[in-house]
Amino acid sequence: MTAAEVQAEAEIRQLLARCTQAGDARKAEAYAACYAPDGILALDGGAVAGREAIRDWMRAPSVIPPPASGAPGFVSHHLTTCSVAFDGREAATARTYWLVTSAAGLDHNGFYVDRLVHDGGGWLIAHRRPRTLWISPASVLRRGDPAVTP
Repeated sequence: MTAAEVQAEAEIRQLLARCTQAGDARKAEAYAACYAPDGILALDGGAVAGREAIRDWMRAPSVIPPPASGAPGFVSHHLTTCSVAFDGREAATARTYWLVTSAAGLDHNGFYVDRLVHDGGGWLIAHRRPRTLWISPASVLRRGDPAVTP
């Protein structure tokens, strides 16, 4: 790796961490700021296209239902192995594995496939495709939706 690629990879990892923490905290502005203006969040239920639409999606009620007890709930994404490949100086792809913890313990896991662009001011997500590999039988994702399958 060149010195420039080492620096760029560090910047990309910081971007991914900011995005993850903003998402867990439901901070819509900070989450959307991690995406390019025409960025895409490709979910199983359909794509959310554009920074404004991503911001609105994050402002909407979470797809994870609140605990039936009324007690505060949480989900916490933990990024693990990340591989970054560069396509020139202004484009890269990353595959990042994640684990999610909740009050249930290890809740679900999977990986992100991200296409990233450098817009002159920093790295941004141009396209993100989350993939879930496993969901715990006790997952908060299963609460209220018995049709959820791993």
